[in-house]
Amino acid sequence: MPAKEPVPTSLLHLARQQCGLLSSQQCDAAGVGPSRRRNLVARGGWRHVTRCVLDTGATPEGLHAYDIERRRAAWTALLANPRAIAVGCCALALHGVAGLPRRIVPEAALPRGTARKARDGIAFRQYATEQETVEIEGRTVVTVRRALVHALPTLSRDEAVACLDSALHQGLITPGDLRTIRRDLLRRRGSARGIPWLDRADGRAESPPESHARLRAEDAGLAPDDVQRDFFDVRGRFLGRADLAWHLGGDRWLVVEIDSQAFHGAERQVRRDALRQNDLVGEGRNLVMRFFPGQVTGGDFAGDVARILDREGWRPDQELPPRPTRRRPTARRR
Repeated sequence: MPAKEPVPTSLLHLARQQCGLLSSQQCDAAGVGPSRRRNLVARGGWRHVTRCVLDTGATPEGLHAYDIERRRAAWTALLANPRAIAVGCCALALHGVAGLPRRIVPEAALPRGTARKARDGIAFRQYATEQETVEIEGRTVVTVRRALVHALPTLSRDEAVACLDSALHQGLITPGDLRTIRRDLLRRRGSARGIPWLDRADGRAESPPESHARLRAEDAGLAPDDVQRDFFDVRGRFLGRADLAWHLGGDRWLVVEIDSQAFHGAERQVRRDALRQNDLVGEGRNLVMRFFPGQVTGGDFAGDVARILDREGWRPDQELPPRPTRRRPTARRR
C-alpha cells in the first residue's frame, strides 16, 4: 500500500492561525483536493463543520481555551462564505477584545448587506459594513467601534462593560468613540438597552474580572475611590498597583486584588503576588483583600467588602489624597 501523502505543513500552519479550521478553497489551493479530504475525514483526523469548512484538529498555542472557542466561531462564519465579513462578537474576538461570553454565535455579514439564510448555526446579518472595515489575517473584519454597536445589545450588562473596558484599555477605541457608539445605538432599532452601559466603562480595568468587581461594588453603593492605584513606601519604593482601592482616611487604604486565573495562575506570578501583598500590608497602613473571579460573580463580594469598610469607618464623600506621581518601574506586574 502506498504511503499516505502528508498534509502540507503550510496548510496546517494556516489551520492553526484559523483555530484549526480550513475552507475547501484553501485546501484546493494547497493541493489537498476533495478525494484527499474525504480520506482525511474517513480516517477521523478531520471532520466537517459546515459546508466547505473542515476542522483539522490543529489548535494555536498560547491562547486560552475560551479564546480559541470564540475565535473558532468567528472563523467558522468567515470560512463558510468567501465574501463574509466578521461582525459583532466575532469581530471583537478577532480584534482581541476581552470580556465576551465563553460561547458566541458564528456571525458574519455579506457586502452591501446582502441577505443570506442562516445555516448550521451560522447567522448572516444584514449590516452595512463597507465604510468601517479592516483586514485581520487576510479577512475583512468590521472595526472595533462598529463591532461594539452590533454586539452591545446582545450582551449582558457585565459582559458589555467588560468589553468596553478592554477595548479602551488596549487603545482599540477612544473615549470619543463612546459618543459615536451612543449615537449609532440610538439610530438602531432595538439597541437602546446598551446605551446606559457606556457610562459605566473605565479603560483602567486590566481584566474582565476587575470590571465585574467594580460593577458589583458600584451596584452596592461602594464605588471604589480609585482604580489601578500605585502604592509606594516612605522611601519611594514601588510596592504594587491596586486593582480597586478605598481610602480609609489619612494614609490608609483598603486594597482589593482580583486574581484572574489568566494572569495569576503560574506559580511564579502567585509568588510575586504574595510578596506584593506582604509589602502592602507590611507598611502597616493598608488592608488587602484578594478574590478569585468566581467569588466576584458567584459569592458575596460586595458584602465582604462592605463589612470591612463599615468596620473602618469609610465614607464615600471624603476628600482623597492625590494620586502618586513618583515614577514606576517599567516592568509590568502582569
